[in-house]
Amino acid sequence: MKMSLLEQIKEYLHPITRGAIDGSLSTLGIVIGAVNASPEIIIAAGMSGGIANGFSNMFAAVSAEKTEMLGDLSEIEDAMLKDTLRDTIIHEMQSKKVRSRGFIDGVATIFGALVPVVPYFFLGTGQAIFLSIGLTSLLAFFLGFAMAQVSGRNILYLGLKMAIIAIIVAIASTSVRQLIEAGFKGSLLHPILGLGLCV
Repeated sequence: MKMSLLEQIKEYLHPITRGAIDGSLSTLGIVIGAVNASPEIIIAAGMSGGIANGFSNMFAAVSAEKTEMLGDLSEIEDAMLKDTLRDTIIHEMQSKKVRSRGFIDGVATIFGALVPVVPYFFLGTGQAIFLSIGLTSLLAFFLGFAMAQVSGRNILYLGLKMAIIAIIVAIASTSVRQLIEAGFKGSLLHPILGLGLCV
């Protein structure tokens, strides 16, 4: 029986949100880490990293989903006292579902990775970084909003929770970048490297 639009959204919301959040937050970290670079370098780093992350998530999701699917089929085989369900309609339908979810996860990751990069097509690095953080937080909010709508949870709470996670990632990435910059200027890494050489 054909699923309704709402059922299809529920079915694929998890890989969509997982991929989009992963892609946007990891690329936001790349963007913040390269904030002093030119827009061209930031765009190249963000997009290439996002595409690589998308393919990685796609294959990882298919592998994980297939492992879970085979476990479920094994339980069904035991219950039905059948040797195998391979080459059956059940196996074919579940395999198609696994491939679809993996593909959606990968595409959502790449889409999410584009969000922090978009401002750099139109603005200089000084303005683009703030818009990048804002757009990523907004995407996270709407993903939380969508999850709450489907699951029946508090819309505002889950939306804000996701947005706050994006802001925390931005703060953490900025802190790491500043720490590394300070280290290379000699206030941190030189003593550590010197101690390492002595040891």
